[in-house]
Amino acid sequence: MELELRRLRAAPGRQFSLRGQEVIPSLDWHNERVTLEGAVTAVGSVFYQEEQLYLTLEVRGKAHRICSRCLAELVEEFHHRDFWEIPLSGVGAYLDLRPWVESGVRLALDPRPLCRPDCRGLCPQCGADLNREGHRPGCQAVARKVDPRLAKLKELL
Repeated sequence: MELELRRLRAAPGRQFSLRGQEVIPSLDWHNERVTLEGAVTAVGSVFYQEEQLYLTLEVRGKAHRICSRCLAELVEEFHHRDFWEIPLSGVGAYLDLRPWVESGVRLALDPRPLCRPDCRGLCPQCGADLNREGHRPGCQAVARKVDPRLAKLKELL
């Protein structure tokens, strides 16, 4: 999305609406390669005042992610609204809004996505997906271990 600055500079203080889509195939976020489904929809408003641009931008879309507990694939819908003050000194006739759209996407993404709210994840001992199966035979996680620091309390009971 590009923003033509000539109209904004000609009418300082006047608010302009903007709407568009930005195709972002994928982006890196916290050591994860996030693939976006379709275009990101961006809706917002902008006004110009004293070589500053004031941008309010709302982004929506879908991202293909990996569950942080069980490593299953999932599609996360995201939505985020934010406000930026952008200095325009040295900017030409157009301003590319892609960096702010990408920033909005990054802010909207869940840092720990889950395939479902009650995801049980993978067993750290046997590696079983606890959403689909129980612990594997001989798994040490099934046997309850008593913390040695609390062993004296067990004797009292």
